[in-house]
Amino acid sequence: MQQTEKKRFFSVFPILAVLIPILLWLPQTARASEAQELVPVGQTVGVTMDTKGLLVLGTGFVSGEDNETYEPSKGVLKIGDLILQADGKELENKEAFLTAVENSGGEPMKLLLERDGRKKEVKITPVFSMADQTYKIGVWIRDSIQGIGTVTYYDPNNGNFGALGHGVYDVDTGELMSIREGSLLEADLTEIIKGEKGKAGELTGKVDTEGKLACIEKNTEAGIYGTAEKAAFSGAAFSIAAAEEIRKGEAVLLSNLEGGAVKEYSLKIESINRNGGKNNKDMTIRITDEELLALTGGIVQGMSGSPILQDGKLIGAVTHVMVNDPTRGYGIFIENMLEAAE
Repeated sequence: MQQTEKKRFFSVFPILAVLIPILLWLPQTARASEAQELVPVGQTVGVTMDTKGLLVLGTGFVSGEDNETYEPSKGVLKIGDLILQADGKELENKEAFLTAVENSGGEPMKLLLERDGRKKEVKITPVFSMADQTYKIGVWIRDSIQGIGTVTYYDPNNGNFGALGHGVYDVDTGELMSIREGSLLEADLTEIIKGEKGKAGELTGKVDTEGKLACIEKNTEAGIYGTAEKAAFSGAAFSIAAAEEIRKGEAVLLSNLEGGAVKEYSLKIESINRNGGKNNKDMTIRITDEELLALTGGIVQGMSGSPILQDGKLIGAVTHVMVNDPTRGYGIFIENMLEAAE
């Protein structure tokens, strides 16, 4: 019953705008004035990440050769566990784990887990499955995740990048993913599903697994970060704005939604939370660009990370969409992204 899945994540979180219990904190504003100029990117990319170990999604049954039903993992493994080792051997992917279970011969196995940030060793005894003619432990696992998102900035001085403006969470456990490694890949958009009231839109695309643009090194609540390949991203560098410089009113976001070159699309900043927005919601924004509204209906999943500029400065990135009104959503301050990148 071992099974692994590659799930797409939504790179703009849909938010119901009914009661709005506003679904990061404000760091030192001095950071923005100290920082070097950054290139606002706005490029849509494929995002792939390998989990740190094998993520347990659930446990189930194994039908044994005696026609009895067994649950080898019940009470031993929990949803959200990360399986790091089997009998002392590191597990880079699900295939390595399946091989270890199959080769156990039904003897008890020692598994090293990470649970709630702490390491724990457990024993589990595989059962021979009549259906599959091999040993199983009755667990669903995942070793990777993939999706579409947008790169926010690139630092030409050191090659560092920031993207998404929010973390990547596992769709089954709801937890921020602990990652071993990851990549940004070239992607061509194949479809834009427009957002409608009550239903978030979505970008879908074809990812080029050979077109690696950057290595992902960190998955944080305020975005994903790492180092780009040489000359992966280019463009003019802009100064960045501290939170107190940002004002309500006109601004633009950058995106290559229409393919080819990155374009500017107009929006309005409707409110600003300088006291520390929750869940990367430092700004409330509304799309006003008629061309973008016709193309997407507003903010759609996949636009997360689109850089926002105001008065010639990089001020932040798009992070969320309000499902009940896809023309509106939220953004994070750029200084909060830079704080998370450190």
